[in-house]
Amino acid sequence: MSTPRIAKHYTRLLSLWPKDPLRPNLPFTSALEHRIKQFEQNPVTASTSIPSSTSPSAKSSSPASKTSTSKSTKAATTPKAPTPIQSPAQSELLNVNALYSLVENRYSKRYPTSPGLLRPTSNPEYYETLMAEIERAPNKSWLKAVWDEWRMKVRWQ
Repeated sequence: MSTPRIAKHYTRLLSLWPKDPLRPNLPFTSALEHRIKQFEQNPVTASTSIPSSTSPSAKSSSPASKTSTSKSTKAATTPKAPTPIQSPAQSELLNVNALYSLVENRYSKRYPTSPGLLRPTSNPEYYETLMAEIERAPNKSWLKAVWDEWRMKVRWQ
């Protein structure tokens, strides 16, 4: 896949990504913008997507380390299947697919939570109170936030 197409995917993700009302100064969209710039300017190379720890040259080649690990873990481990080496464009597409799955809420749709999980017996209103606090947080002043924090720490009853 060409780099302009990957950049288009990131641009579409940027338009679909929800705004963060709690941390407007630290948006995830800035990371997406960086990836767009990277793929608009540079072609996909091995250094942009594949970390050096997965490359074959990053493995230890000293004979001492090979013999010590083979003696101690020979019986304990089973042979692993070789992992297929992916091109940088393919690994970038996996990243894009993961981001699309987060935007579309694929996992919350596939694995819905039970109502009992959201209402624990020890504190049934906990998640409702938490969501109400998160919804109020962006509109609070600093003084109101500090006051509410102290109110939660002090027992009034």
